Amino acid sequence: MSPRLELRVDRERYAPGDTVTGTVAVLEGGRSRALEVLLQYNERTEDYAAVAVSVSSGPLQAGDLATGSAFAFRLALPPDALPNHRSDHGELYWELDAKSEERGADTHERRRIDVEPAAS
Repeated sequence: MSPRLELRVDRERYAPGDTVTGTVAVLEGGRSRALEVLLQYNERTEDYAAVAVSVSSGPLQAGDLATGSAFAFRLALPPDALPNHRSDHGELYWELDAKSEERGADTHERRRIDVEPAAS
């Protein structure tokens, strides 16, 4: 059985250079090789999707995940982090991805965060 995860962040809005902190809660335990959190800047259009920047927490846990456990994470936004942006043609956005590496398809729990433009 795959685990069920929940991403909790300490706040919703960030600026370039801020540290994103939070917790990955295990709502339902399951088989896992490793758990990590990624902070990713995504580019998406109607026919294109890519991750332009990715920052990893490294392994938060190795091995199976137990129901009720929780793992804290801290990830630094780059000092030159671009803000989220949406237009008629696509969007750019920051997202947290809690990933449980598993045999077969990995489990992901994703949550967008708001990154505002750098102060001028």
